[in-house]
Amino acid sequence: MTEIINRYANWPDWPEGRTAVIAEVGINHGGDEDLAWEMIKSAHLNGADFVKLQSFVTEEFFHPSLSYFDSTKSMELSVDSQRDLFRKAKSEGIKLITTPFDFTSVDMVREFDLPAYKIASMDNDNVPLMRYIAEEKKPVMVSTGMAHMEEIQKVVDVFTEAGNEKLVLLHCVSDYPTKPVDVNLSMMQLYMETFNCPTGLSDHSLGIASALAAVSLGATVIEKHFTTDKALFEKIPDADHDISIEPFELKELRDFCEMLPAMMGVAPRTLTEGEKARRRDSRRGLYAVRDIQKGEKVCTENVILLRPVNGIHAGRWDEVCGREMIKRIKKGQPITDTDLGL
Repeated sequence: MTEIINRYANWPDWPEGRTAVIAEVGINHGGDEDLAWEMIKSAHLNGADFVKLQSFVTEEFFHPSLSYFDSTKSMELSVDSQRDLFRKAKSEGIKLITTPFDFTSVDMVREFDLPAYKIASMDNDNVPLMRYIAEEKKPVMVSTGMAHMEEIQKVVDVFTEAGNEKLVLLHCVSDYPTKPVDVNLSMMQLYMETFNCPTGLSDHSLGIASALAAVSLGATVIEKHFTTDKALFEKIPDADHDISIEPFELKELRDFCEMLPAMMGVAPRTLTEGEKARRRDSRRGLYAVRDIQKGEKVCTENVILLRPVNGIHAGRWDEVCGREMIKRIKKGQPITDTDLGL
């Protein structure tokens, strides 16, 4: 885990030594710039390392025959609105990034010198767009939903050919929501071993259980859809509020990411100060269960193991069992090395 995470620790704007958290506002704003800004600020305040939008020109994204063309168009943020959001985010220290779905959007956000880009699962076979973004030489996260392994290899090849060594593969299942049985977190390890690059999770399951598990397994990045209120689903039904997490869940996820490196610790570990003290008080020592005469041998008939340790501890039983007492011991007394001539 630490080795994989440290591979991007020196990338600008990325957290060091722990999983990065991305809160995807996406299109949950429904095209409302004010709501988008409210969500961006909330995500930042509740622990997101990066907050993410989706940038697109609908006409360069969908064919007009699609039934949801008009709905998507209504949720499109204008170029001016996006510029306003990126400017405000930068002025307040918020790391706002985006998933650009077209060349126009890539060109638009270039002026803001984003710390990273994201490529959605639907575009992990869109070679021209991937290549255009890869050539920015910025960290780029690519979701792998709907992709076979040979298609993911093609993604890696595109970035290798572009000379971009900052590719992060995000395991993703493009089902909304993803059922627990379909999450398949073991894919992250397969990606690490096969493609030798940082790996994370773009999670579409409900809640944060899958995300917490992925962090524990060494995910370099966790991406979750984010909303300030799931009830907004009633107002903006074609967005992603139903699979999004709310501020309290985002905070819990970030707190876990902060805490995990400390919990992982090192191996072999050293005993805590509390454990050192409890070795005497909580473990057992040898005591005379009755008066023991000089010359008697230590055995289970004349010795009992009781807390606390005031002489020989229980772990030395094989060493002292069968040894002769060199003096008389009264019932209830602890047995010490001196009593056995040790």
